[in-house]
Amino acid sequence: MMASDEKYDLFEESLKLIQQGKMVDAEKVLKRLVEINPDNATNWMSLGRCQLALQKLADAEVSAHKALELNDRTAHNWNLMGCVLKSKNAFSEAEPYFRKALEINPKDFTSWSGLSTILIGLRKDSEAEDAARKSIDLNPNFFEGWMAMGILHLRRGQAEESEKAFRKLTEVAPRMPEAFDLLGMALNAQGKHDEAAAVKVHARTLRV
Repeated sequence: MMASDEKYDLFEESLKLIQQGKMVDAEKVLKRLVEINPDNATNWMSLGRCQLALQKLADAEVSAHKALELNDRTAHNWNLMGCVLKSKNAFSEAEPYFRKALEINPKDFTSWSGLSTILIGLRKDSEAEDAARKSIDLNPNFFEGWMAMGILHLRRGQAEESEKAFRKLTEVAPRMPEAFDLLGMALNAQGKHDEAAAVKVHARTLRV
């Protein structure tokens, strides 16, 4: 009974720490949790997400593998491995993981946007656009679909359309400096240099 109570308390504590953005502390709690409950895929997936947020990619990959070993029937675990590989710029390796996640759950908007991002890296722009649109259709308030769409428009020389996508990105992710960096690029591409300069100043303030 005590072990069961401890597992519950640790899981609750990890959720609270993650919500507070205290990823270093959350990782410590989750490591303790997988020590006492090593056969729970959700715990390994949560640990992997935390390690990914901390950019501990090697550790995150180990945790993602463990989560998949324990449960390969949930989209979350396939998505996690795709995200880890995406962060390593291993786009070809990431693609089948995102596709498997979507096979299990076609409404997983984070897998659609993740797939779009790695397809951009693989220069499969038409497929990338379709995936980005699906992510946006499923959840227009998630940032990555708008980011992918803006990058695709910018790559094609469609600076005005790129600006629209990046402005939407800044609306849904107002604390993300990269969103304003990208908007600045789209503005510069249209010769709107004063606006671009102001946007880049704002991006710098977000990094302070």
